[in-house]
Amino acid sequence: MPRTSAPRIPVAVAALLVAGVALTGCTAHATKPAEEYNGEPKGVDAPASSAGGAAWATWMQDGGQIAIVLYGSSSCPPRVASIAVTSHSTVTATLAPAPGGVCSRDYAPHTTIFPTPSGVKTTSAVQIVLPDATLTLPGLPG
Repeated sequence: MPRTSAPRIPVAVAALLVAGVALTGCTAHATKPAEEYNGEPKGVDAPASSAGGAAWATWMQDGGQIAIVLYGSSSCPPRVASIAVTSHSTVTATLAPAPGGVCSRDYAPHTTIFPTPSGVKTTSAVQIVLPDATLTLPGLPG
């Protein structure tokens, strides 16, 4: 009696390997911050929409950097730990864990600056996806 199930195992293993390689190509590489500080980005006027403490983002150095501004306690500020490109027009931000201890009850801006990752098209709008908001950077003249 011929065995018909034997070829299926290598085919299944090969399919898993191909899927793994394909997924590896889609894995986003996280970019770490170049700089961070309390306050708004230096030399940039905050948009009117941030008046109530809404997060915002801006291009810096003619598109060479992205600044993300979050609001919270000045002694325990919310921080963006990394960003990862998920498409040429979408970046996903990962927040740093909240620090422990006692935090002041004020509400202040904190800026995190990242080098613009390769693969991001600065000439078209870029979405920055945060856990609770999506920010839009307008495309720069190209």
